Amino acid sequence: MLLRLLLTLYFLLLSISLQADTISENSWGFSFKNPSGWKYQKDMDGALLGHDHIAGLIMLFAHELKNKKALEIEMQKGLTEDDGYLRLQGSLKKMGKNGFTGEYTGMYQMQQVKARGYGTLSPYGGGAIIIVMSTPSTFSSQLTSAGRAIAKSIKYKKIDNSDLLKKFIGKWSTYSKYSESHLYLYPDGTYSDSRASNYGNSDASVGAVWGMANDSSAKGR
Repeated sequence: MLLRLLLTLYFLLLSISLQADTISENSWGFSFKNPSGWKYQKDMDGALLGHDHIAGLIMLFAHELKNKKALEIEMQKGLTEDDGYLRLQGSLKKMGKNGFTGEYTGMYQMQQVKARGYGTLSPYGGGAIIIVMSTPSTFSSQLTSAGRAIAKSIKYKKIDNSDLLKKFIGKWSTYSKYSESHLYLYPDGTYSDSRASNYGNSDASVGAVWGMANDSSAKGR
């Protein structure tokens, strides 16, 4: 996903001049300080930053990982896309209380690249991953310093989805010729569902007897 984001936004960065002290998006659940001199482009998934005089790019995307272990596993995976890949070199290092950082190498559009990743975790769940990337010969401390500054400047907030969730509370049902299912969404965030199917008896006097073939249910949050 990140490398595809890089491809779609790279040429936009060549022409835009958007600059701001603080960058945020409602869907992220956080904001961060924009390092001095960096231009940016953003959408609901993340942001891409570039600089007129510092080689390389900074990619930031919001994630929905629930805990520190999940973040560690995600960062260990690296990235794989049609246009390239990034692989973790060595092991991750802890960054603050709930973060990780690591070095990566890989290829992008037939060109060798070097990168460093910074992963953060929100106290409300989710968080951000920042990746700074350039060619090995142009990879610099200025680039990594900007990425590290972004990671340290992130301020998280709890996203209030209560109004949206209220719209989904209730019973949701689907039907087909030989099956039916029901999903119940409750105000406290829990749910239950039931699914039933029949043999499709063609005798009009008997009709369809739900549950004869299969009947199952589940509960959760």
